[in-house]
Amino acid sequence: MYKPEHGISLRSSARTSTGQVRQNNEDSIHLWTGDGFVLAIIADGMGGAAAGEEASRIAVETIKAGFNPNDAEDIPVTERLQDTIHTANMNIVHKAIMAPEMRGMGTTLTLAFIRGTYATFAHVGDSRAYLVEPDDQSITQITIDHSYVQALVMAGHITPEQAETHSMGNVLYRALGQNEDVDVDIYYKRLHIGDRLILCSDGLTRHIKAPELATLAFADPNPDVVSQKLIDLANQRGGEDNISVIVIAVEGDPSVVEEDTAGLNAPFKDEDDRDSTIILKNNPLKRSKETREMPKQDADGWLEDSDNSNLIEPKLPDDPTEPINPISEVDTLKVRSVSLSGGNHESSGEGRDTLTPDQ
Repeated sequence: MYKPEHGISLRSSARTSTGQVRQNNEDSIHLWTGDGFVLAIIADGMGGAAAGEEASRIAVETIKAGFNPNDAEDIPVTERLQDTIHTANMNIVHKAIMAPEMRGMGTTLTLAFIRGTYATFAHVGDSRAYLVEPDDQSITQITIDHSYVQALVMAGHITPEQAETHSMGNVLYRALGQNEDVDVDIYYKRLHIGDRLILCSDGLTRHIKAPELATLAFADPNPDVVSQKLIDLANQRGGEDNISVIVIAVEGDPSVVEEDTAGLNAPFKDEDDRDSTIILKNNPLKRSKETREMPKQDADGWLEDSDNSNLIEPKLPDDPTEPINPISEVDTLKVRSVSLSGGNHESSGEGRDTLTPDQ
């Protein structure tokens, strides 16, 4: 759909692939467009067999059912998103209690809600959201991974290049379904004509790094072609994990774009297997002293610190995220078109499913 008096339109495409190694797809994606909004979700499940697939499905279905982009209530969109994500988290926790075979399952969640030229992002885990700008094809990673190696990078202990091959690159300290409460990071971005947003699971970024991702984002004016190129390239390079991507293009004529801020809400108030994902109970770098030996598993299967006290790590903030200043929704946009399709690639080899600590 298109609203010519505002001069802005969105085109979106979402695809997911099993990849070349795994036998089932634990990713769940959702792309919802309506009268002036886009809601895009990527959830990367973990837990092995059907558990990870179920966790990501529950997360997406809960948000679909619980978050209404057209809700007229005077509640900031960020509050409504966080409330719905917390409900999704509890639904996963309760499912694991009722089905012991799914104990320990969890999922990442990266969500973008776009209304007008404003985008709100909600994030848990290590799926990512990127913004690519058209002039110089510069790329910005909007979200910050809730991973062990990202915490090490932010503390200055390792470089981003070292993080890519770190032996604990599969360890998360935050995911949905692991505790009855979960912190949800919120980010805000003002979009401009020509921008492209990319949401993806780590199955894509494992094979395609940010600079190449920026180039491919503008490989074709049609986001549906771009999403297929990204899926195909990741599979050509091994497809070691499930691969999911959503591409959103902001299009329009700058000469006729109107600025409308009447709908703004008030700001939001106060290693054995690197192909597997492991979830820690908490941020592993919160404490001022702790070892950095490869963690052992306790009786419940969770990772715990080694007794070796020779290695000392400085304390990190509870949450290293620094979101930019909040901007909420504006009703200035009509969505033009959307394509949602699967792209599963079957493999005759044995799949390497994601793991929780007790597997």
